[in-house]
Amino acid sequence: MSDALRDQLMKAGLADEKSANKAAREARKARQRRSKAPGGEVAATAAAARQRAVQAKLERQERDREINRQREAEKAGRAVAAQVDDLLKAHGLDMKDGSIAYSFAHGTVIRRIHVTADQQSRLARGALAIVHHRRRYHLVPAATADSIRERSPDTFICRIEEPPPGDEDAYADFPVPDDLHW
Repeated sequence: MSDALRDQLMKAGLADEKSANKAAREARKARQRRSKAPGGEVAATAAAARQRAVQAKLERQERDREINRQREAEKAGRAVAAQVDDLLKAHGLDMKDGSIAYSFAHGTVIRRIHVTADQQSRLARGALAIVHHRRRYHLVPAATADSIRERSPDTFICRIEEPPPGDEDAYADFPVPDDLHW
């Protein structure tokens, strides 16, 4: 009951102070019961707010996990690239003195690097390989190329594989001219 209505009822003599206080207490208790009751509006909105908070926390945790996975993948990729860089620096052969053009296929494009005569013969035997890393071609021994392929399978490596035994006889009737350079 509002104070203005209570004052009017007391002035009119329809209610005394004791009954007015009792009505106020009853109204206060009723409001408390409604707010604490499981089906009450306040309880329902509080439960919904808690549910939204829990859902938001779960979504935030999942998003954080995904970001951490991406960071770890990037970190692992940088570590592999650093290992490949180290292998190329340690085992890469110098191509500055190359005077013979050596052509090879990289995807659908024919590429050309300049190598020495010794490097050309080793490339033809499969003892050397060409590795494409960071937009450059590097000449490395076959064992190093295998190590790079283990660490980074998607790196382009051009290596002449040893022909299986028995294929040499298939082309014995077709001699290759000495002056042929590809």
